[in-house]
Amino acid sequence: MKGSQQSDKTVCLSGGKKKTVLDRSGKLMVLSGPMEGREFILGEELSRIGSSAENDIVVEDRTVSRRHCEIRRTAAGYVVRDLGSTNGTRVDEVEVSEALLDHGAEVCMGDTSLILCSLRETKQCILARRALAKKRLNVGLAIQKFSRNGIGYSIAEWSDVRHVFAAAVPRRGKTLAEQADDALRTIETVNGVHGTHKAIVHQAVFLPDPALIDECRSIMRAFYGSDLPVTSYIAQPPCEGKLLAIEALGLGTGRGEVEIERMSEQLLVARHNGMVWTHAAPVVSRAKGLSAYDQGCAAFGKLQALLAGANVRMDQVLRTWLYQGGIVADEGDSQRYKELNRARADIYQDIRFLTDLLPKGHAGSIYPASTGIGTEGRGLELSAIALATDRLDVVAVPLENPRQTSAYGYGAHYSPKSPKFSRGMALSCGKYAMIFISGTASITASETRHVGDATAQTRETLDNISALISEENLARHGFPGMGTTLGGLGLARVYIKRREDYAQVRAVCDRMLGELPTIYAIADVCRPDLLVEIEGIALSQRCG
Repeated sequence: MKGSQQSDKTVCLSGGKKKTVLDRSGKLMVLSGPMEGREFILGEELSRIGSSAENDIVVEDRTVSRRHCEIRRTAAGYVVRDLGSTNGTRVDEVEVSEALLDHGAEVCMGDTSLILCSLRETKQCILARRALAKKRLNVGLAIQKFSRNGIGYSIAEWSDVRHVFAAAVPRRGKTLAEQADDALRTIETVNGVHGTHKAIVHQAVFLPDPALIDECRSIMRAFYGSDLPVTSYIAQPPCEGKLLAIEALGLGTGRGEVEIERMSEQLLVARHNGMVWTHAAPVVSRAKGLSAYDQGCAAFGKLQALLAGANVRMDQVLRTWLYQGGIVADEGDSQRYKELNRARADIYQDIRFLTDLLPKGHAGSIYPASTGIGTEGRGLELSAIALATDRLDVVAVPLENPRQTSAYGYGAHYSPKSPKFSRGMALSCGKYAMIFISGTASITASETRHVGDATAQTRETLDNISALISEENLARHGFPGMGTTLGGLGLARVYIKRREDYAQVRAVCDRMLGELPTIYAIADVCRPDLLVEIEGIALSQRCG
């Protein structure tokens, strides 16, 4: 973190959906260590913990420092803070300097493990609940999640590396700088708590006006310094009415080591376990007077040149985002999005995507997963992720949805050259799968459904995503055992055409998705009659 200004750096660590309200005075129960079975009632305001007799809670453990940590009651709940201990303080197996504790959080210091619980709970009750939770997690879901009050994150161990997906909407501040500081410190704290501090590789910042992009870019440079992630600045107003919202992906060391090379503000390479991930953004085409077709050709040309600087080929791209101003506006006898599709089709016509990663004998059209969505203004911005590896157990397969016509199979009345993207991209590595879900809307076969009804369109869209990532569909594509449900989503973006639909769209998402880091933004969708589009990332794990 750059700068010395202090601020609230706490974050909730629990991934459970059901929250239990603690009594006015909760307690710590010792689960393991020299004092196993002992219980300590927490003070009304502050409890100091350590091996010295001067503490409020004395832990008789030689691996615990004399002044080890303290737990303070705040309006948000109990907060633990390490006091510079020798062996550190860990919450749910992650070393922290400060963290907000949910009911059931496990606090470890030295060889002693304690759990935060209510006064009424017994050790037998706690152990039974933990065993049941562990059993429930082993159902193909490879992810833990938390979201509340505009802050959300997911944690996934994928190919022995920790992936943290985080989303933050500012809770305080009036100016862009104040709101950005609040959201950035939330993102920083989440990643710091989960071992991905200074390892954010890709970030998307949503803004209500293109005129704020330059100021926002300066804020990001000052905050991150040399740790600046590749960042897309997207002119889409956050639905909550704030001046920005932030989505970030961090990588942390698990059993595998992670190496991050920041080649420029637009290009970052992350290496782990024999895989090389390249993140590119933002590739911008805003020159005045350019047609939508020429903007598309220019942006893809810039992307190709940018990737070449890292010895990455266009055919290694597996995920793209296209943010187009005036996406459904007319352009001559055509439409801007149709002209962008024409440009993409012409650029892609000689590219054979992902031949290094496809399973042997794979037949059919191969295109990256993609989102094409509207923004403010009249420009075009392009972002991409590419993957290179020599590992034979890393396999990529483009997914199509059994409920939908393939986008590249659309008839000419939708676009002279059909949209060249896959509905999703499944990437397997051993027993793990990561599914990049393209922008998805209320379309079955190739027709828009529920015209004018944002609530019904949201349900239909989520039903489409559910079908795309289902076990039945993954098995059909050659990935048996790798399917998941909406509960396997680790991240989502919800694009809403009309601001007045936000509350009802969010209500459907909250009901069908549960806790999930999610960005809600106002954006035009690629058909005039589509009111909602949703994209995301799902993760699964083959059991056994």
